[in-house]
Parts: sequence; structure tokens; C-alpha cells
Amino acid sequence: MLSAALFGSAVLLAGSAFAQDAKYPAYPHKTVTLITSSGPGGGGDVFLRNLVKTLGPRWGINFVVENVPGSGGANAMRRIVEGPADGSLLYGVSTQHVVVSVLSNPPYSYKDMQPVVNVLYDSPIFFVRSDSPFKTLQDVVAYAKENPGKLKFGAGTAASIDRMVVETFKLRTGLNMVVATHDSGGQLTLNVLSGAVDIGSGDAQEITAQVEAGQMRILAAVMDTRLANFPDVPTAKEQGVDVTATGWRGFVVKKGTPPEIAQAWEKAIQLVLEDPQYKEFYTKSNGIPAYLSAQDFDALTNKFASELDAFFTQVGLKQKKN
Repeated sequence: MLSAALFGSAVLLAGSAFAQDAKYPAYPHKTVTLITSSGPGGGGDVFLRNLVKTLGPRWGINFVVENVPGSGGANAMRRIVEGPADGSLLYGVSTQHVVVSVLSNPPYSYKDMQPVVNVLYDSPIFFVRSDSPFKTLQDVVAYAKENPGKLKFGAGTAASIDRMVVETFKLRTGLNMVVATHDSGGQLTLNVLSGAVDIGSGDAQEITAQVEAGQMRILAAVMDTRLANFPDVPTAKEQGVDVTATGWRGFVVKKGTPPEIAQAWEKAIQLVLEDPQYKEFYTKSNGIPAYLSAQDFDALTNKFASELDAFFTQVGLKQKKN
């Protein structure tokens, strides 16, 4: 994570030095920029950099990964919408671009972009330092009730799904606690390790290395099922807190991009998800393979936006429509 931060915000990952695998489709560009709204070490950054390690050489494309953080993803959306509509610039998204579009009024929204393909589903979790006194989620709830306003719960930006999960946790438990916002998953990880925050909300892939090194401990899977790689860790629901999250990792482009671009990416992603090298990465990091075509990804995005609108209205972050 630290080496990624020192290396810079844009990195060229070679693909053209290798012969393109004949199974992969033709593509109009040999250099393609993939942007992420997360900083180095964040979930989007980790997702892109590990995907293109396999995808670049197989497809014969040089992928440039560019970090465009800030404004809850609004900066990244601007970069896409004001860029070319030719498949040379894609946005590696989770749910942040939808959240910020529904919650606020950014210059551009998810409606100004079109889905290309989904790759993975996230494995959302709550995590603590390995030496944390919290052994269960109920320990966290009990502490917060006995010490109002003292629990520091770390989350991503205001427009991240991680933040929505923490706000839902707070709503369902009725706790008085501090919700600490972070610009990236890497920053949150460091603050959990240093003790600046007591507990964090994130994606399993962001802290798998720290868990394996004995520095972190997963407290709960914020899913309907337990994590495949950590079957002994109960879900939040199993620990008495009814909170789950849905997150994805996919790509969108500027509206008006030719359909042939999406068709090429659909085929390439189906191939790379079956590639042993990439499969080893996402299996180890608890990513769930979830290929969705452009049409299906668009339907998922619109459904999520509708559900978010209802949730924000329920908790008072948006006014009810007349």
C-alpha cells in the first residue's frame, strides 16, 4: 500500500510487451486509462491494479491506473463525462458514484455514464486491530452503550457504501458514536492499526494481507452469508445486528460510447474471470466473481439507486417527494 502511494497516482502497467491471447477480442486502443475514485491502497485501487496484472498481458493492452479521489467520486465522474467516448477511458466503480448522485447534486451523475460490465461483488466486513478488546460485534454495542459518544467507527467517504453501512449500523442500534470519515481504505486501515479509530468498515480485500500477518481481525461479515475464506467469522445478523451491504466492482464509460466497446469488455471479463492467475487473486482476497453484461449491470445500478433514495428519505437525509 505504501509503495503504491509513493509510486504516484498514475501507473503504466505493461500489456503490449506480450502477444495478445487469441481468445481475447480486438480493441481499438493499445493504451487505456482506468480511473478510480479511491486513493492508493483503497478498494478501487486494489481492484484495478490486480485485475490489469492479468488482463493487460492477456489482452495486449497497456493499462494506466489513475487515482482521481475527492468529492465522493464527483471528480472521477467529471473526468469521465468530460473525456472521450471511445473506450480509451473507463471508470472502475463500486457504488460510490451512485450514492453521491442520489444523495447530493453533483455537476454530473451516474446517469451521464453508461455501465460496461461488472466483474466482482465485494465482501463487506467490520474489522479491528488484532489486540482490540472487542471480540464480537456485541462487545462493540455494549461498549458504545456504556460510553456514549466515545466509540470511533471508521468509514469511507460520505458517499461510500462503507459509510452507508456504518450509518445503518448506528440507526439500527440507536448508538451515540463518532463516525470517522476517511478519503480511502488505505487511510482507514492505517488509522485502525494505529488506534485512531476503534473499528472500521470496509471490504475484505483491503485488509486480507493484514489479517494474514496477524495485525487485523475481522469482527463480522456484513453479508447474508459468511466469508468463504473466514468461515468461523459470524455475520452481523448472526450477532444480533440486522445490517448487510451490497457492493460491486465494474466499469462505466461516458454516455454515447459505441456498444462495441461494451461487447469487447464483456467478452474479455468473462475470459479473465476464468484465468487461473486472476482467479487466485480474487479467491484469496474474498472477491466474489459476478460477471454482469452492460444491460444487467445497468439494471442493477438503477435498482440500487431507487433503494438508496428510499433509504436516504427514511433516515431524513433527503426530503420526501410531494
